[in-house]
Amino acid sequence: MNNEDLILITGATGFLGGATAVEAIQAGLAHRLLLLVRAPNPRQALERLWIQLKQVGASDADLAQLSSQQVLCADLSELAGIVGDPRLERVSTVIHCAALATFADHPALETTNVDGTLALAALMEGRPRLRRFLYIGTAMACGSHSAADNSIPEMANLPLAQEDHLVPYTRSKAISERMLKERFPDLPLVVLRPSIVVGHTRLGCAPSQSIFWVFMVWQKLGVLTTSLDAKIDVVPVDWCAQAILHLAFKETLARQVFHLSAGAQSSRSFRQIDDALGSRSNAYGRDYEQIAVDQIDQLIPRIKVRIPDCNPRLLSRALKLYGEFARLNYVFNNDNLLEEGMTSAAPLTDYIGLCVASTRNIPISEQMKWDFK
Repeated sequence: MNNEDLILITGATGFLGGATAVEAIQAGLAHRLLLLVRAPNPRQALERLWIQLKQVGASDADLAQLSSQQVLCADLSELAGIVGDPRLERVSTVIHCAALATFADHPALETTNVDGTLALAALMEGRPRLRRFLYIGTAMACGSHSAADNSIPEMANLPLAQEDHLVPYTRSKAISERMLKERFPDLPLVVLRPSIVVGHTRLGCAPSQSIFWVFMVWQKLGVLTTSLDAKIDVVPVDWCAQAILHLAFKETLARQVFHLSAGAQSSRSFRQIDDALGSRSNAYGRDYEQIAVDQIDQLIPRIKVRIPDCNPRLLSRALKLYGEFARLNYVFNNDNLLEEGMTSAAPLTDYIGLCVASTRNIPISEQMKWDFK
């Protein structure tokens, strides 16, 4: 490494953080990367990185550009050991993707997502070259009572009450945002809130089956908790990574909060998604039944027949959560992002064939593990 400004990325061994690191490498920025990785030594950190980055599209030539000099070995819960690392003095941009993303009520959610975020901010606050700290939140942190017309603006303040959130994960991200602003008022904070990240436009769901399995389950069961004509806001991970880098390096930004979302331009209805799934003559689509969330338990006999690899009661509980999200019909306004010159996301229907092909031989029970850690 020379004396150039560095880009600190957390979460590069995860789905979105890994995709962001790959986009940065392929944009010619590998020599400027500093990747925070939980590992006892740089060699093991690099091994973890190589495995994940390969999954999200890195070539052997891309991986060859990474060395131990671009790795910072630490856990967000134990950053004291790297406070004096001289490389941190050269960091101009932080992209904080690391998070525990799960719909389960995981005991480490606030420790990882809130305490870890605040520890990172404390580590970086006041560093001489720091000009932008990008916090990757989630658009669903807006809560479940946010808009009568289902169109969600890029609100500055998110609800924190437990009753406003369907799962603890979204609340933990909302708390993180609020506390970053309150505790670190001088931090050059920019908040990016991806909507529902599903698949990759070139790799389908090979890198991660998160969320996609839910569309397949609704179709197999022939039910929805909302109208077929309701829209859902979904973005591919590679576009999301491109948007992160676009906002990270644009000289000036007009706003501090951005939805990385499909918005009105690229959100698609469940009917359009069902058509794109390739069901013969839309046979499933014609037979969809709209049900209430509290009717999902009645599907257990159907689950046993149509999705025999799954524990029916476990799947029923999962569908209740997703059913609550689906019936919100949120489309997240992305005007702030588009006004900064970022292109619209590819709609799910454009790459859904790759998602189907890449998951064809993976049981639903295995795919579910991406979302219930």
